[in-house]
Amino acid sequence: MEPEQEKPGVGAGLRAAGRGVRRVFGTPEVGRTYVQLVAVLFVLAGALDVLGVWAVLHFTPIDGSESWWAWLGLWLLRVAGVIIVVLAAPIIALFTTNTLFPVLGERVFLAGVRAVDPQRAEQLAAIEGMPLRVSIPQNLIRMALFLGLSVASFAVSLIPVVGAVLGPVMQVYFTARALGWELLDPYFEKLDMRFDAQQGFVKQHRGPLVGFALPFSLAMSIPLVGPLLFGVAQAATGTLVLEIIERDAAR
Repeated sequence: MEPEQEKPGVGAGLRAAGRGVRRVFGTPEVGRTYVQLVAVLFVLAGALDVLGVWAVLHFTPIDGSESWWAWLGLWLLRVAGVIIVVLAAPIIALFTTNTLFPVLGERVFLAGVRAVDPQRAEQLAAIEGMPLRVSIPQNLIRMALFLGLSVASFAVSLIPVVGAVLGPVMQVYFTARALGWELLDPYFEKLDMRFDAQQGFVKQHRGPLVGFALPFSLAMSIPLVGPLLFGVAQAATGTLVLEIIERDAAR
């Protein structure tokens, strides 16, 4: 009996992200589909960044009359809040774009799959996939779940001293997982995979999924520059799907 092969983990996801990015920059088709997706995401993410940072500063006013510990606590809360906002805004923008303009993400994803395996890309492209009346509610559920976890991260950041570190760390993890899930949305829609099945799928492949999405989620949190990487991440997801997820399922 052959020894059981170890399931891919976070490191496998990180390596897949690197291979995917290299393929993206060597594939002209990705560039052609990239511009429309990034234009929409750039505007949405920028608006959410501005609104979110304003809200954090507005609801944590500092007027100089506080005691030193209250002053320090408010500044730590502000820093934690801004970190959470810049991490969450790109994901919310991606949720919104995939809900309103699902074809944009699908085109970029299929271009990324085609760079790895043209035959598999054609197979996926030929599938009619999930009806829009089903996909929209599912996108909204995913967005609500992420928003709830982001609120929980901010609530944890209210804990004195440790919260200023623990809250952002939680948000980093939740953001990476949510981004990985959302980048797989075109794949799930092609397979007509419903929410419960998606949830189980994400749990099963959590290690490589979080490892793949982590560097993208951190890079995308950079205001103005970050949204330009959305199309790169979406196209690179083809490498994650074919070289990690489907290969692991075939074992």
